[in-house]
Amino acid sequence: MLYFIGQVLPYIAGGIFLVGVAYRVMGWLRVPVPFQLTLFPAPKDGAGQVATVAAELVFFRSLYHGDKSLWLGSWLMHASLALVLGGHVLGIYYLMNQFTLVGLSPEVSQQLSKVFGTSAGIVLMATIVYLLYRRTAIAEVKRLSDPADFFDLLLLLSVVITGNHMRLTTIHVDLPAIKAYLGGLLTFHPVPIPENWVFISHFVLVNLLLIYFPFSKLIHVAGFFVNRAMLVGAPPKYPTPPGTRLRSPFAAPGQSFGSAVALPPGTQRGVQG
Repeated sequence: MLYFIGQVLPYIAGGIFLVGVAYRVMGWLRVPVPFQLTLFPAPKDGAGQVATVAAELVFFRSLYHGDKSLWLGSWLMHASLALVLGGHVLGIYYLMNQFTLVGLSPEVSQQLSKVFGTSAGIVLMATIVYLLYRRTAIAEVKRLSDPADFFDLLLLLSVVITGNHMRLTTIHVDLPAIKAYLGGLLTFHPVPIPENWVFISHFVLVNLLLIYFPFSKLIHVAGFFVNRAMLVGAPPKYPTPPGTRLRSPFAAPGQSFGSAVALPPGTQRGVQG
């Protein structure tokens, strides 16, 4: 069983995750979008489009204007999740000595890594609980929620709880052994998984999350970029210059405005909608 969990399951989960996400994104890009969806005021160039998408990604501005209590919980959850993921990569690779890269001593680096990692894990757990609470305590949110919404949050919460268990208890976690194990997976030279039941439970839940991710609402992190690319696209020009290809770059090949939309008699087809 440990052989399957440690040396087979990660490759199954990783393959399903990568292929599933790519399949979902390509499916979105193939859907015809016959109309311009640009939101105004629209960025005037590529740099403006990147800046607009980045600002939305970092600050969740649209959500802030719609529901400030949801914005606070959601922003804290995503920010702490980003810190946790970054901390996993740097903390495991550098064995919690990543802050030595900025001139701090190994002892200080170890302490900072513990403080930041533990704090981010606690905030992440608290915000997931808060989002679960909203789905049960607010009548309108509860009415719009379905079982998948609760399952998504509960699965994330289980991953976070098992991760925090390694941080907040006296259970010894052999970080060098975990680094060697994960390095073996990434270089396709797998070694036996460290026999620590808390780490194994955390690792199994992470793999289940990767398998589930492409088929869940959690895929919104990928959909965000597709959606925003359409919303910040260059606005149409009026009147449309002669020879302009009248279709969205997101439409299926050969799909034009004229063939996708039945315009009323007498409507000028040279103007984009």
